[in-house]
Amino acid sequence: MPSNMEFLGVPDAVLMEIGSDMECCRQSLEELGTSIIEACTNAMEHGNSLDDHLPIQVIYEVDDDKVTVTVLDEGPGFDHEHWKPSDELMRQRGRGIQIMREFTDELEFGRHEDGRFLIRMVKNLQPAADDES
Repeated sequence: MPSNMEFLGVPDAVLMEIGSDMECCRQSLEELGTSIIEACTNAMEHGNSLDDHLPIQVIYEVDDDKVTVTVLDEGPGFDHEHWKPSDELMRQRGRGIQIMREFTDELEFGRHEDGRFLIRMVKNLQPAADDES
């Protein structure tokens, strides 16, 4: 996918399509969708400097009770081990990592075997409530 914000809704739409076949809590999917949008925004903006020629890749792995999503970019990455959340809760920017940590069950930053920077998120899916079926 190009590093263009116009495509930002695509990965979430794919997740919702995947989720439509699963019997899980809609809130779990929405939280993961928000995290995917944050990860893709960071990959496009910070990783690939919004260069349309540098793609990001989103990989979905679906199990019975969890979804793993990996977002890959061409950028240099960042020092995630020393990252600290902002005290300014009302800031409009700079909260993506905090949101991803809050909305996912596992969050990993690192390097893919091909050298690209990756963000891997795992969301354990809760069963759908009776009124969601």
